[in-house]
Amino acid sequence: MNNHMENHESIVSGLIDGSVAIDSLEELRKLLNAVPHNPTAVRVIGDSFVKQGAFEEAVGAYQTAVSLYIETGRILPAIASKVLKWNLIRSAERECREIYSALRDIEAGRNPVHDYLARMAYPELMAVMGEMELVTFPPGTLIREMGVEENDLNLIVSGVLSEKRDISKNGDVDNTESVTENPVESGFFGDIYPFDEVRLSRSRIEAVSHVEVLTAQRSDLIRISRKHAAVEFLTMELCSVRSGTRGKKSLQITRATKRYQLQTKVTLKIFPENAGDSHLVINGFTEDVSQGGTCIRLGEAYWAGSSNLVGKTVKLLINIPKLSTGIDVLGNIVWRREVEQPDRKTILIGIQFRELSRETFDFLKKHCYVGDGEQDMIYSLWESYVKK
Repeated sequence: MNNHMENHESIVSGLIDGSVAIDSLEELRKLLNAVPHNPTAVRVIGDSFVKQGAFEEAVGAYQTAVSLYIETGRILPAIASKVLKWNLIRSAERECREIYSALRDIEAGRNPVHDYLARMAYPELMAVMGEMELVTFPPGTLIREMGVEENDLNLIVSGVLSEKRDISKNGDVDNTESVTENPVESGFFGDIYPFDEVRLSRSRIEAVSHVEVLTAQRSDLIRISRKHAAVEFLTMELCSVRSGTRGKKSLQITRATKRYQLQTKVTLKIFPENAGDSHLVINGFTEDVSQGGTCIRLGEAYWAGSSNLVGKTVKLLINIPKLSTGIDVLGNIVWRREVEQPDRKTILIGIQFRELSRETFDFLKKHCYVGDGEQDMIYSLWESYVKK
């Protein structure tokens, strides 16, 4: 029995590295029946089904792999399997609710990549996953060279990487450190933020083993952010983890936060740049809130003067309607986006909190949180509206 299992595992390893090819559909089906609980084996058998043109069987194998990966808590390989499945079906048939639910069950702060994905609302996750591509690199491949333009964000699904990283402040490539990592489901590379700046790689990255990454192009993330403004804010926070542009305390907040649909009225008191000038007071509604920041939908009366808000210091009064009270929070406006919808335009701004205690955030969740079920219902109603 053990010899049979070892033989099957050897065949699967060969399928992964390309040293083995199975041309018989019958043999592929037998192998699938022999390793029904191994998600990686099931997925690579799905790849072989695709090569043989057995697309329906490939779709089934990929979906089985998604479920098996989720059962073992391996979310990025589950997403990779879902992306492969999506390549074979119509866009109208796409969904990722089991991945969305699994992400929200993971403890916040486990790693930046999981937090990046878990803090997305369902339509944002759908949009980002829809632009992802699974890319593989054999051992010894030079994946990224220093000095080349960064045009994609890469989430590492599996494998071991060797990285020579520029640690200088002025871009001196002679001042480097070497790091070899096994960043399964926890690493990423691609310094693509700010979106409107040309960013050059400060790392030389090679594949030590067979490596798989989920790649999203910067141009696609920019386009998604025009409709889903929070994606830009989340990408900014993720990239800041690697670039070191934020302090340790701020990083801890980023890794420990998760966005919730806390929908309530807010009053923003924007501080003037010059002493003696009066404060600007505007109203809006929260779209979502995390312990690190919030996305605000501005009232239409304030659209005209909103173009110069980025960079301003602001004091928020977050209304708690159930208790006829509110909470004051200091923050900074870090982005502004115009979002075109079928019948109207919406202006959103992103605010990064300077500090919001866990106790205060828990209080907000208790009294303002729109739960996952309600959020999914709202999104389903919105999807139905858009399709009419």
